[in-house]
Order: sequence, then C-alpha cells, then structure tokens
Amino acid sequence: MLSKFSEKTMHKIRWLLAIGWLLLILSLFYDPVSAILTHPNNSSSPFSLASEVLTYQECVQVQQKCLIEQPYPIGARIWWTIIVPYSIPIIFVLGHEFWRRICPLSFISQLPLALGWQRKRKVVNPRTGKIYDKVVVIGENSWLGKNYLYVQFSFLFLGLVARILFINSHRTCLGIFLVLTIVAAIIVGYLYSGKSWCNYFCPMAPVQTVLTGPRGLLGSKAHEEPKSKITQSVCRTVDSRGREKNTCTGCKSFCIDIDAERTYWEELKQPGRRLVHYGYLGIVLGFYFYHFIYAGNWYYYYSGAWSHEENQLETIFAPGFYLFNQSIPIPKFIAVCLTFGFFINICYLLGVGLEKSYIAYRKRQNNPVSRERAQHIIFTIFSVTSFWSFFFFGIHPSLNLLPIGNVRLFDAFVILSGSIWLYRTLNRTRKQYNRERLAGTLRRQLEKLHLNFSEFLQGRSLQELNSDEIYILAKVLPGATHHERKRVYVSIVREILLEDKANLNKNMKILKTLRQELGLHEEEHYEIMYSLLNT
Repeated sequence: MLSKFSEKTMHKIRWLLAIGWLLLILSLFYDPVSAILTHPNNSSSPFSLASEVLTYQECVQVQQKCLIEQPYPIGARIWWTIIVPYSIPIIFVLGHEFWRRICPLSFISQLPLALGWQRKRKVVNPRTGKIYDKVVVIGENSWLGKNYLYVQFSFLFLGLVARILFINSHRTCLGIFLVLTIVAAIIVGYLYSGKSWCNYFCPMAPVQTVLTGPRGLLGSKAHEEPKSKITQSVCRTVDSRGREKNTCTGCKSFCIDIDAERTYWEELKQPGRRLVHYGYLGIVLGFYFYHFIYAGNWYYYYSGAWSHEENQLETIFAPGFYLFNQSIPIPKFIAVCLTFGFFINICYLLGVGLEKSYIAYRKRQNNPVSRERAQHIIFTIFSVTSFWSFFFFGIHPSLNLLPIGNVRLFDAFVILSGSIWLYRTLNRTRKQYNRERLAGTLRRQLEKLHLNFSEFLQGRSLQELNSDEIYILAKVLPGATHHERKRVYVSIVREILLEDKANLNKNMKILKTLRQELGLHEEEHYEIMYSLLNT
C-alpha cells in the first residue's frame, strides 16, 4: 500500500516515529509528569487508577490478594497496551509492506549503511584480478540461512517469557530491554547488508509471516504491477537527481520486501515454517491464558494492572499457578515456560493433525489434494484464528477505556476484516499466483504487437483483462502470425531470465503451459533457450 509513497516522504515519517519511540524509551527512565494522569483523584484521565476497578470489585486481585496500586508513569502501559497491540491490525489489514516502511527498528538497523560504517570484505574479481570491497550477506546455505525461522521464533518465545517475568511493568527493565534491542539491530546492520535484521533476527518477523499469509488485506500485488525494480517495501534510496532507485543487496533470495506473495509460496516448506505458523497461535493463547492461571481471574489482565504492578521482580520465585482457588508451588519462572510449552505443542500437533486429516478426507472423496495445498489451507485458518485471538485479548486493556459502543464497533471490524481476508486467502493457490505473475509479462508483450485488440474485446483494453482472459487471448491471438507468437515467447523468456535466472527450473515449468497455449513446439523452446543463454 505504501509502495506508492515517495521515499522522501517515508523517510520523514520514519524519523518522526523513531524520535517518538526514543522519547518513550527515555520516559521509562525518567518521567515526573505522567503519574498525575494515573492518580485516583484525576477523574478526567482514562489512565486513572480509579478507572481500573469495576463497580462490583474493590481491587485488582492476584491469587485473591489485592494489588497495591499507586500512581505510576504510563510509558510501559502505552507501549504494551497501545503501541504493540495496534501494530497487529497495521500488519494484517494494511500489509507487510506498510509495516516495513514505517517500522522504526527496521529504520534504525539501516543507520550503519547510512553512515558508511557497514562491514565489507575484500573480494577478488576472477576476470580482472582486481580487489574490491563487497558488503557481507548471510549465505542462503549457511546455518542461519537455513534455520532463521527457528532463531526468530526462539527470540519471540524468550521475549514474551521475559515480558511476563521482568518487563511487563518494571519500566527500567523495559527501557533496558528496548535499548538492547536497538543496539542488536544496529550491530546486525553493521555486520550484514540489506534488511538482514528484519529477515533473519527480528522476533516480529514470524508475526508478520503468520498474519499476512500471501498478503495483507489491503496489500499490493507486486507480481501484477508494471515492471519495475522498486516494488512494495524493497530497499530504496533517493539519488542526487531526486529519483528513487533500488538498493537491494540480495540479502535474501526470496525477499518479502520485493514480492510478499512469492516469498510465501517459495518458503512454504522452509524448515521451521510449521512451528512458526502453528506455534504462534500457541504463543498467543499461552501468553494471555497465563495471566488467568497465574492471578486466578481475568480481571487482572483486562484491567491492565499488570502493566504497572509494583513488585513484578519479586514474584519471579513466587507460586506461578493459581487454580481452583489454590496456589500451586511451582515458581513463576518455570510456570511461564511450562504454559508456553504446553500451548505451543498442542497447537503444533493440532495443526499437523489437521493437515493429515484434510488430506485423508479429500482422498476418501476421490478428490485428492497436495500436501502444499493442505498446508496452505490449515495455515490460513490458523492465521485468522491467531488474529482474532490476539484482538479478543491483546487490545482490550486499552480498548475497554472507551465507551462500550466503540468497543463493540471495533470487535465487529476485527471479525469482518478477518472474515474477508479468510475468504480471499483460503482458495489462493501457487498456480494462480504464477499464472497472474506471467500474465503481466504476457500483457506487456502483447501490447508490443500493435494489433487492434479492441476489435476483438468489445472495446476493452488489454489492461482491463484479468489473467485468465489474457491467457485465452494469447491462445487464440487473432491476427498474429506464428513468428509473432514466437517473438512474444522469446521476450517473456528473456525477461524471466533477467529477473530470476537462479530459479530457472521452476520458471520453465511455468513457461510450459504458456508455450502450449501459444502453439509453439518443444524444439522451438530449446532453440530459444540455447540462444538466450549463450548471448
């Protein structure tokens, strides 16, 4: 969605967001002002402690003991109940590309590049023998290149455990945690080129992967856009003439910043993908349900009192479970890990089981389905379930401060947007994506024939045709000679080779259907390939 906004504009927006974030972090260490907003006598403030207690409840209880609440700085509460939760609808509705172009941490990770501090290694040109500097990328076949999903999921797991134990309400710990995260992003930005922090380390990346699926609700279709080196949230800069240019360093072969849906299909079988998709729902449920099984009531969570609990660090070794009005003497730091582990494993096993059951069901119906198709369907169901689950928990501590009508309206929006995304995504296939991707190239080549297509299309232009109609048109191609059909095919093959030569075998499978529809023989295909690969 933001791919149409100029880089100059987005650069200013990112600076504003980054400065705002740094000011919030500063307030975690020193904030003499916001305690006034939380004082019980300040009835005009929505953050007043008085607003947290329901009329039928005298205090917020944890294991049947009232929390001692005092006026508090609101930095931690703003971070956990407003900024973090509201980033989820941005990702789900507006798409990955929107988030990537405004994310302050992604922006900060690029500071070493902007300052010219990025690490480089000496490389010898095998043709000329000259030595030149080259930025360092994470190898696709390196351990991290193959296992980054496990790394990101582990960081997400550890971050949420630390949140419950240390940083939910202890603002100094939260401040240190955020500062260390910024430092880590800058170090990665120094060591590796491109958006290596976002692609290989950031714990928010698995969340984006799960919630966007092939693309966000309003995300753009990079594969159908006019041919350009700048798509979606691709790395870019502005040259001395004020023109935007692509600065991609190839830090990832299938980059979500270039084409989000292609990345989704190509990495569907990536090691750790099932763990991320199914385990994320387990993390969501485990995080929110732990507040209930720790405190013994839901009001502890929904009041938001956990965001300014005075003695959070003192409870690490206290009983971590409170079930059936009884404390269970398992230390909190162990109880948290057990809860997360239980929900992650249950959701993972459920997801894998549903895949197998769906495959078996379709086989019994004499309508077999591939494992990829079954995985996509179950992934989609888990994604929208994660989205709905997050909102029915995560956003309500701040949302409940609004009038009840506004809360219900927002709930309706969440259900509606999730339902629309589910309907649109569920029947999406890799074949459909490939067909649309090639249709754009085919449309551009047909335009070069300078034929009067409107005569055959009842006044419609080529741009108004969908992908299926473009293929049908190519098949009949009125008024075109065999030579012109061959010329169209040659241009398409050349464009694909220039764009993605590394994945030649996969692309040739896509081209097979096209050459059949253009009426070309296999011998002609090999003749074209030989000619193009040797020029």
